Amino acid sequence: MAFVDLSRGKFEKMPLDPEFLNKFIGGWGMTNRLARDLIPPETDPLAPENHILIGAGPFSGTIVPGAAELFVTTRFPVNNAYATACGGGHFAMMLKLSGFDCLTVTGRAAKPVYIKVEEGRVDICDAADLWGRDVFETVDALRRRHEPCSVIPIGPAGENRVKISVTSIDKGGTLGSGGLPAVMGSKNIKAIVAVQGSRGVRVADPRGLRRLVNKMEGRILNYRLRDTLLEGGYFGMTADWARIKAKVSGNGTRVSIAHLPDVKDLHYRSRKSLACAGCPTADKERISLREGPNAGMLSYLTHFSMRYFPGADIEEEYGKSVKYLDAANRYGICLFSFEAVKDFAVHLFQNGIIDRNDTAGLTLDDDYETTMRLLEMTARKQDFGAILAEGLVGAAVKIGRGAEESVLHIKGYPWLADPRLTGFGTATLAQMTNPARSGGCAGIAGSLGSASYNPGRPIQQWLNGAKTIGLTDDALKRIFTPQAFNVGRLTRHTEDWLSLSNCLGLCHRLYINRFYDAPTVAGLYTAVTGIETTPEALLEAGARAWNLARLLNVSAGFSRQDDRPPKVWFSPLKGEDSEYYLMDYYKTARLEEKDVDRMLDDYYEERGWDVKTGAPAGHTLAALGLEGL
Repeated sequence: MAFVDLSRGKFEKMPLDPEFLNKFIGGWGMTNRLARDLIPPETDPLAPENHILIGAGPFSGTIVPGAAELFVTTRFPVNNAYATACGGGHFAMMLKLSGFDCLTVTGRAAKPVYIKVEEGRVDICDAADLWGRDVFETVDALRRRHEPCSVIPIGPAGENRVKISVTSIDKGGTLGSGGLPAVMGSKNIKAIVAVQGSRGVRVADPRGLRRLVNKMEGRILNYRLRDTLLEGGYFGMTADWARIKAKVSGNGTRVSIAHLPDVKDLHYRSRKSLACAGCPTADKERISLREGPNAGMLSYLTHFSMRYFPGADIEEEYGKSVKYLDAANRYGICLFSFEAVKDFAVHLFQNGIIDRNDTAGLTLDDDYETTMRLLEMTARKQDFGAILAEGLVGAAVKIGRGAEESVLHIKGYPWLADPRLTGFGTATLAQMTNPARSGGCAGIAGSLGSASYNPGRPIQQWLNGAKTIGLTDDALKRIFTPQAFNVGRLTRHTEDWLSLSNCLGLCHRLYINRFYDAPTVAGLYTAVTGIETTPEALLEAGARAWNLARLLNVSAGFSRQDDRPPKVWFSPLKGEDSEYYLMDYYKTARLEEKDVDRMLDDYYEERGWDVKTGAPAGHTLAALGLEGL
């Protein structure tokens, strides 16, 4: 492990105990355990004493497909929680090739710096010439100096400590929704660079690893949607843009149900697929617009959704959307969080709660020009943008006038999907129970993740997915009936699978993680590390990491009260032609608050947590080897 103290301008190496790694594996298990020792509950996220803990998993830098995820744990300013951000790219591999599993950064530099990891050492370098540059410009400048390398930069939003800031790794995998760049900016860190080292990653059984990987790669290369993904990116996977026009009474939320042409049919752009290290699917893309008002613009698409803006034709509409996405990425602002707080402000404006005296003369609306202006104001914390920069809850508190009572959030974040449209499945409950929302992660992965994003999947698909991730026969009996499944109990196990993936460094996007199962993961772990293990032991490690994340946030003041759903879910969502009510996953029954409370009871019981408080029980912590923490 590399330990960097910016206040002292010092770096030192610290060994990681093999027993520690065997217990917490790596990735977010490792960084959460270090956070327990290094970041006390009273630590302010933007204080020098906060730590940034960057961890790779044991699969990072090997030939294991999709093992490119990097994990960054810190206190996040948007909600003051202990949270872990994850993102793809090449940083995890580069970190390992320089001889480190983990990088820990604390303190505050006296002037702008960037941190460079290379060949077993860490240098603190002057970044005065980089301060003020956007995310993409920063990556380009550092690549010219240190290529081959991987870069975690910040843009203007991070420099200005915007709480809804986000960044990306190598202009690709998004990282740190909820203010990781703000934490970096508070320490005067412009970027963290991992230069490709020469140390290699040794594995215990190269031949055994190759046999397992060959078997997996055959299935991945024959995946029926792989060509669609390579041809159209993840927009091709989702088949179309969605834009919803429904109004929820009393909060200003807008959702969407209409379609535009598939982006793969747009011929006025050129695109290039981009992949993380070791990924055979390439879900990111670089595009260049050849026509329209934004002709010549080169950008990178890293999100699963694009905002729709009306235009004279599809070329103009697409060009506006790309320009908006590009600006957000360059500023370093989380689009999900910005859209939520901006829509909330528009709602307040339209209902007379705020006016032009509050917005520095700006009329708030949903149009392209206003949205782009608000985006820049937020990134630079100018005028009304300084309020939006606080995020949903912070903005509501600053506005006052009853705004706090109408803001919609879960642990300070907007929800990812409205369950009144999809039905109440594991993806919905996981948004509620995630220890700190972890930068918005929904707590699902693999084939079960795929099912939970979509309504009405057959029960057999859920059952097959549960067997894939290693549920025991007893657990299957508790959870499944021929017609339905217990959402609360199943959510616990989907989270443990995600947690294990996060410890190992595996991507949890459905078109990679779906090819993994519990026995395969155990075999890969043994081949890489030489440690004999079982699926049951690894899943226990996943549960250990999840319980530790929960324990950290209990110490920060979070409880069952923070897991409760927004009350607006129990009112109808009013669409253009119909109303949508909160229903169970198969939409056979309408749900009330008591029904969702019962799901939470089942979830806590399945986890071995206190049903009243949502805190891990002492006997559960002891069984997981977490006693005393």
